Amino acid sequence: MAIVRLRPGDLKHALAGGALSVHYQPQVHIKTGKLAGVEAFVRWPHPVHGMIGPGEIIRVVEEASLHVEFDRWVVGVICRQAKKWRSERMPVPVVAANVWSETLRRPDALKLIDALAETGVDPKTIEIECPRGSTVDPDLTRALVKIHSLGVRLASEEYANVAQSSAQLNFDTLKIPFPISRDHVANAKAISAVVAKARATGARVVADSVESTAQEEALAALGVEIVQGYLYGPEVAPGELRTLLTRPGA
Repeated sequence: MAIVRLRPGDLKHALAGGALSVHYQPQVHIKTGKLAGVEAFVRWPHPVHGMIGPGEIIRVVEEASLHVEFDRWVVGVICRQAKKWRSERMPVPVVAANVWSETLRRPDALKLIDALAETGVDPKTIEIECPRGSTVDPDLTRALVKIHSLGVRLASEEYANVAQSSAQLNFDTLKIPFPISRDHVANAKAISAVVAKARATGARVVADSVESTAQEEALAALGVEIVQGYLYGPEVAPGELRTLLTRPGA
């Protein structure tokens, strides 16, 4: 299979022309099976190369320095989608998306969430997954504190990596990333520490990349309450989410 090497200009045109799409992966409460939220993943249905995944998209964004344009586009999409789901009486509690540190370091970092006012969506349904270093970088911390003050939720993986956190930042979600969630036996102490921190601060804990019932049960025994991963399904287009959640055995 040939390796796809896209040019920066290709992504610029895709962004300007609305050629990218956003898929969503469910986050599920272990005990109840109810939807706890979704995480957004960008896909690029390319007319020549087929569906382009995140690895190549990330490479092109970084090569072209399109961090800001890309992040603002993604946040705009998830705000509009969150509002659409609610209008369809399919309330999704949380819609999460990752952003780059380059976007948050800009003086106009708050423009990232302009779509909140444009769509009128409840900011508490939108969650920003903070880039690495947010807990120790003063520039990132300042921007995130301002965003959080407007009601937008914040998520972090850094507690799972034993990072020291700024006292200014309060996270609504603490994530347990792959491979920590996969190697849950070796990382049991770290996972329990994240759960304890979440309980002390009122945050939720989401374990990523959960692929089996045995893995889910082991994480639940450590206190994890929410999981996402192929155990419950892959990332799907917005219209497929309802089907995924209502299928037999879901």
